[in-house]
Amino acid sequence: MAWIQKRRRTDGGLSVRVEWRMGGGRSGVRQDETFSAGTDAQNLARAEGFKKMVEAAGNRWPDGWVKGEGFVRSPADHYVPPPYFAEVAEEYVRQIVDLSPGQRKRYLSQVKVLARTEVRGARIFHRRVDAITEKDIKAWLIDWDRSIKTKANYHGLLFGIFTYAKEEGQVDVNPCARTAPKRSRIRQSQADLRFLTEDEFRITAQLAADAKDLLTLTVGTGLRFGEVTALWCSDIDLEHGTVRVNKAWKRDGEDGETETPGWLKKLVRPKHAMRGHHLGNPKTPKSRRSVAIAPALVELVRPLVEGRPADDVVFLSPTGLAIHNSDFYERVWQPLQRDLQASGIAPFRFHDLRHTHVAWLIAGGAPLPHIQARLGHESITTTIDTYGHLLPAGDELISEIIETALTGGRIRPVMRLVRGDR
Repeated sequence: MAWIQKRRRTDGGLSVRVEWRMGGGRSGVRQDETFSAGTDAQNLARAEGFKKMVEAAGNRWPDGWVKGEGFVRSPADHYVPPPYFAEVAEEYVRQIVDLSPGQRKRYLSQVKVLARTEVRGARIFHRRVDAITEKDIKAWLIDWDRSIKTKANYHGLLFGIFTYAKEEGQVDVNPCARTAPKRSRIRQSQADLRFLTEDEFRITAQLAADAKDLLTLTVGTGLRFGEVTALWCSDIDLEHGTVRVNKAWKRDGEDGETETPGWLKKLVRPKHAMRGHHLGNPKTPKSRRSVAIAPALVELVRPLVEGRPADDVVFLSPTGLAIHNSDFYERVWQPLQRDLQASGIAPFRFHDLRHTHVAWLIAGGAPLPHIQARLGHESITTTIDTYGHLLPAGDELISEIIETALTGGRIRPVMRLVRGDR
């Protein structure tokens, strides 16, 4: 539904603005048209008439209407200008078949971020879709104050939107076709990953108080926050020393839409509720996995699971509910980081515990394919791109091998070097 806003101008005249959300949904991008050129009565009448046209068009721009100009027709035929970027973007996101509710909601949120982002004094994504050029995309990539990885993620969404617009005949060329950030630059951002030493984590665990067990199991398994906080008592096999990862917390979609698989729906009870979230499948198919845990971790979690119902959530908040990420951040993580800084330890993210887990495995000689399976990565490439720089270069050993070959000696296989690539 559209609505009308009235405002008195400095000259005393009445300016009337019609506002609505694209498509009528609460998450639709806000649109507006202003009427201020005529008398007060004319402006109000035109606004009321335009409001009816917007609602008749399904809370979208009336066909042929140009913002600030009204209906535009060419001498030969009825002219229908290309739609605005936000309208095309929302249409594109809503027609993607294989999106989870949470992903769809996140993409729609990213469209809103783009629509209000200013680049060099202009909101380039608040234009008609055909008015956005390759030069605009480059300016956005250069000037937007975000990490290269974030820009790359948004660029992927933009590429899909403009590809869709081209298929629909709304643009002639995709302005993102030649502007994608280079993979090498994105990989360089991995240098920002934080890896804790054993002593740093020991101090962290001491300062973490009641969150110590959660942090210790996380650094000992490499589970994501949404996975470790979704563990049920039945997921931990004390006898065989394994943790089963078959569910994770997922963000609800628009209007509370969820995507809980059928097998899990039969098991979910009111005690498994969390505001804005629901239990669903892990991030990818390979994220469904079983992770072996060290004997020390077995003893750590034993008192947490023994004697409790199989479907109880292992880690609970002080209120007895599953741990909500924002609550955890405010109640535990922010105070912990302040305490760590006071102890001389640089701050880090919860996800860096997963990175630390991998760093420790690589330092101990664990093969990358085993690490890939343990983390639930779909491809070994992801594991190598993220953690390959941690592998020992072995320059001295390589020099010795070449020296042996050049001086007539016989090269013997060194399994310690190659086992990570098998």
